Amino acid sequence: MRAVIALFFALAAVVVVRLVIIQVVEHEHHETFADRTWAIETKGPRGAILDRNGFPLATSIDAWEVHVDTRLWSRSQFQPTDASRRLAELLRADESIVLSLAAQTAAAGGHDALIAYGLSGALGAQIHAEALHGVQVRKTSTRRYLEGSMAAPVIGLVGRDEQGLAGLEYQLDDLLGGEAGLLVQEVDGLGNPIPFGPRAELPYQQGSSVVLTIDRNLQWIAEATLQRAVEEWDALGGHIIMMDPRNGDILALASLPTYNPMTIDLDQPESMALLRSRAASDIYEPGSTMKVVTMAAAIDAGIVSPDTTFVDTGAVVIEDRTIKNFDLSYHGEQTMTQVLQRSLNTGSVWVVQQLGARTFYEYVYRFGFGESTQSGLPGEIGGVVTDSTDIRWSPAQLATNSFGQGIATTPLQMIQAYSTIARGGVPVRPRLVSAIITDEGVQHFEPKTGERVISRETAATLTWMMQAVVDGVLGHPAQVDGWAVAGKSGTSDVVEDGVYLENESLASFAGFAPADDPRVVVLVRIDRPQGELYGGIVAAPIFSELMSVVLPYLGVPPTAYVAEPSDWNTSPPSTTDQSQDEREPQRAHAASVDADDEDTSPVTYIEQESEAQVEGSGNE
Repeated sequence: MRAVIALFFALAAVVVVRLVIIQVVEHEHHETFADRTWAIETKGPRGAILDRNGFPLATSIDAWEVHVDTRLWSRSQFQPTDASRRLAELLRADESIVLSLAAQTAAAGGHDALIAYGLSGALGAQIHAEALHGVQVRKTSTRRYLEGSMAAPVIGLVGRDEQGLAGLEYQLDDLLGGEAGLLVQEVDGLGNPIPFGPRAELPYQQGSSVVLTIDRNLQWIAEATLQRAVEEWDALGGHIIMMDPRNGDILALASLPTYNPMTIDLDQPESMALLRSRAASDIYEPGSTMKVVTMAAAIDAGIVSPDTTFVDTGAVVIEDRTIKNFDLSYHGEQTMTQVLQRSLNTGSVWVVQQLGARTFYEYVYRFGFGESTQSGLPGEIGGVVTDSTDIRWSPAQLATNSFGQGIATTPLQMIQAYSTIARGGVPVRPRLVSAIITDEGVQHFEPKTGERVISRETAATLTWMMQAVVDGVLGHPAQVDGWAVAGKSGTSDVVEDGVYLENESLASFAGFAPADDPRVVVLVRIDRPQGELYGGIVAAPIFSELMSVVLPYLGVPPTAYVAEPSDWNTSPPSTTDQSQDEREPQRAHAASVDADDEDTSPVTYIEQESEAQVEGSGNE
């Protein structure tokens, strides 16, 4: 009996000693092999981004990633080993970089270090076959942008982890990326799955594909045209936006400078500035393109008609400021149509004074200024409108706001405003996504319209006046043979650090065609062109060039139409077949000047409006 007890205690002592050795002396060694279960996040292919015709602009292809279990490599304290040396050879990388990546992950408390990604199937299979200690190869996908830099400010790009960093890739990341799955499995000491070992998997959900409103061909035309214009004028950049006013579809959105998502180096600080969607996030003073909005408000409120006259003396004094016309000219008695044709700053000031601050800013907000268009681009802002309720406001600001100075908009806001006029006074939200494709089917998105801004009659009258600006001027550079055009140019001040720069401008033109049945609205803006300031000279010819190509592409054949300036020496045709709803919010019109009393001589000048000539403010 004593022998049995002695044997029992002896065996117990052996067990205790062995437990002490395993749990204390050899703790670190056995801890490495104790946890043989890996939980791995799995992700399916990212959804594709397609143009409106189904052409892929961004897609994902199969690729491989190389990971290292830092717990298995930590025993060597991340010193060179056969595994790290061979892995570096296969990756054609410096071994010190491989070891550093593993060490950084371990230092941060992680066990799974990503060493390389985007590998081809052949290289991934080779690394997997080598069965290197602690190295695991996983199937994944990598993003490809088939057209390089095309529409990069819209599409954006993804990072190394296949998560969106900019553009719609960022804005729609949850949708495009799908939902990750989880794979739990038992692995051996090399990190490789044990055949027939325990395994559980929560499957991933593949990302949905997105159909854009962008037309790949029109986008190419816009980008090529913008690139030529920027080079021709030695400009710093610019925008060309095409929008279908019927449904708000953005058919093309080109911005310079831009980037190629396949080659951009995000480690460079200057690269990050290229990622923002400038058309939605960068504000500017719109200049004389804003005069159309001012005139629309006054006509709709019944304050003026196209034939209403004022006397242009060439200057108007507001508080301590003297506002002059861009060319320091004066023209005597002028109609409201001539105010737009000659782009008279003094005329815009007179109009807004008759309209009043409260009513003017009501219409400014109705047109969508001061709030986001909700286009879907990340970082979109609402611009800056300082109205008469703001303590910083003054009557001089009302005057300059009337011709687009002291008010800040985005390019998307401006094209939305012109689209509102083109579609009869009801705004439509600019949109970039028309449908989403999932495993369950296709989800289409309907256009989103807002409350009526101006009456249908006001929109028709204003369109007639905007035609007078282009087709009513002999040889206007925005004219397009075969199509009637309505539009307005603008020349904006450039502001840096709160100071207006001399001899620098943002030259723009906004308009639509055909004027009687608008199919496309186009905004052209060239930033800081050299040798010329005016939108009527720099941007208007670009608009004409684009329309001559875009309209036939959209299935709008040319007609025998030829611009005749004399056609705009009479009053616009009246629109009488309106319902009461269509007339709202228009009020009774003031009496207009008799057409027989107006100047009927042919207009032979080219509008070259610029920023306000303001004395006493330090700006021109």
